[in-house]
Amino acid sequence: MGAAVAERAAVMKRAAGTNQPVSRAAVAALALSLAWAPLGAAELLDRVLAVVSGTVITLSDARASLAFGFVGAEPAGDRIAAAVRWLIDRQLVLDEVLRSGGEEVDQARVAREMAAIKGRFASEAAFEAELERLGLGGGRAMAFVRETLEARRYVDRRFGASVEPSEEELRDYYARHLERFVRDGRQLDFVEAADDVRTALQNERREQAVATWLDRLRRRSSVVEIYRAPR
Repeated sequence: MGAAVAERAAVMKRAAGTNQPVSRAAVAALALSLAWAPLGAAELLDRVLAVVSGTVITLSDARASLAFGFVGAEPAGDRIAAAVRWLIDRQLVLDEVLRSGGEEVDQARVAREMAAIKGRFASEAAFEAELERLGLGGGRAMAFVRETLEARRYVDRRFGASVEPSEEELRDYYARHLERFVRDGRQLDFVEAADDVRTALQNERREQAVATWLDRLRRRSSVVEIYRAPR
C-alpha cells in the first residue's frame, strides 16, 4: 500500500513539474489518499501538502525549500508550515510568470545559487544524498532552483521601483523606530541614520506591497491547504 501511495504522489508531482494542471477530480481523490498519512510512516515517500490551481505541493518540496535555505523558520515554529506558505506564494508568482510569457534567468545565476546551496552541506556526497532523499536527482533540483529565481526576478521587476519618501516621512519613520538606529550602543541622530532610514522604509513599503499583491492572487486562485500542524 505504501508503494502505491508514493507512486500516486509521484504521478501528481510529475504532472505539476510539466506545468500541466491536475484535474480537480484527481486532486480530490489523491488528496484524500495522501493527506492524512502520518509524516513518520516508514513506507511513505511523499505526501500532498497543498494544491495551487491544480499544481501540487508535496512534503519533499517543503523539505527541499528548507534544506536549500529558501525558507527561514523560528526554531520554535512549525518549519513545514512555514515552507508550505512560502511554496504557495512561490507557485502563485510562477503562475503569474507563466501568464506574462516567462522570465529569463541567466544560467550563471542558477549555477551560483546551486553552488551556494551545496555550500550548506558538509560535502558533495552529503548534498547528493539529500537530493536522493528528496527525490530531486536528475536535474530536478536545478529546475526547482531555476523556478525559484524566476519567481524572485519577476517580483523584483514588478516591485523594484519605489517612490522616494519625503523628508517628513523619513523623519516620522525614524521617530517611530528609534531602536533600529543604534550603533555601538549609541543612538544615531536623524542625519547620521538618514540612509538607513530610507532603506528600511522603502523595504517595508515593498514588503507590504508584495504581501497585498500575494493576498489578491490567493483570493482569485484556487488554493487548497491540506497540511495541518501536529498538535
